[in-house]
Amino acid sequence: MERNYDDSSPLTLESNQCVDTFVQISLDQSVTARLLSFRCQEAQAQSLPCQDYATVMSQPEGASICFCVCDGVGSSYKGDFAAAYLAKCLLGWLQKLAVLPHTSTKLLKTLRPYLDQWAHEAQMALLAQPIPPELPALVQEVLTDVRNTYGSETVFLCGRIDAIKTRSPHLLSRTKRVRVLFCWMGNVNGQVFTTGNRSVATGEKGNDYNRWSTARGRHGVVKARIFTFDTIKRLTIHTDGLDRIADELADLSDEALQTRVQQLLALPTSDDMTLLDLRWQHPPSQSRQARQKRP
Repeated sequence: MERNYDDSSPLTLESNQCVDTFVQISLDQSVTARLLSFRCQEAQAQSLPCQDYATVMSQPEGASICFCVCDGVGSSYKGDFAAAYLAKCLLGWLQKLAVLPHTSTKLLKTLRPYLDQWAHEAQMALLAQPIPPELPALVQEVLTDVRNTYGSETVFLCGRIDAIKTRSPHLLSRTKRVRVLFCWMGNVNGQVFTTGNRSVATGEKGNDYNRWSTARGRHGVVKARIFTFDTIKRLTIHTDGLDRIADELADLSDEALQTRVQQLLALPTSDDMTLLDLRWQHPPSQSRQARQKRP
């Protein structure tokens, strides 16, 4: 997918829950996105949807990038529904933030009631979807109880990256820093790489107690962190189906990544796998003019 950089409209990339995909596109002239989404062995065999859902949106010139990765809870009713529904709500909320604050306290106070409001709306939409009438009566009864009691559930990690221009009397020396917001509930994990070998991890590996439910809203605690970096080189976010190779993700080539995914799929305990990988070809501190001069 090629982008017309004169186009002022945002660019959106999202996973397809019905198709196993691996794509790589340029979000702008300095940021490349790699998105992998594969269903587990059982889901592929039974033509079931992926429980994961990922989406990323870039504003023109890379001024702001919003992203969200959700992992539907398999023991809930149609976890794939919650994953896609909540991701789209969160992406819309992130887009509408005027600026990213320095701390997350007020932001979390704003987000919590939205999560509960979205849950109510999502549960109404879920109840409007009939349970297949061809299923045995006992199965329909169990599914109805799970749907009404627990609803559709998901864990998530979302966020936004903003370029911050610093003022300078000399236009050519004007640089950019970046402010990064992460919000999450549960075990979708992310890692952001900055200068040198420094990296910052987010998410709750191995803990899916904190989750969002269409029937119950927030179950547990929603967390958020805000960072300001001089530069950012890489951001990887993955669902727990890729936990076995989490330490390798930033170093794997396209071919090596797909090979490792096939190895994981061969395991009897394979789970749905999603990776969102953002890479900056130039440090975000470079000016727009410098990028335009690149041949």
